[in-house]
Amino acid sequence: MQPIIQTLGLEKLYRMGDTEVHALAGVDLRIDAGEFVAVMGPSGSGQSTLLPLLGCLDRPSAGPYILAGEAVS
Repeated sequence: MQPIIQTLGLEKLYRMGDTEVHALAGVDLRIDAGEFVAVMGPSGSGQSTLLPLLGCLDRPSAGPYILAGEAVS
């Protein structure tokens, strides 16, 4: 079965001057059709960074994101 959502080593890096903030580092995720999932974690662990990437509202710094079999890039 092909996953609806799949990420492999997804990363998001923000640069502020000379400072780099790694908001996501190497996220592997697979969600199959019909699954219900929750994104949980302690404050600052990247949930609010991940969701706009999955909704195609932002672009990852590295790593593929595959939505319904199509590479989102």
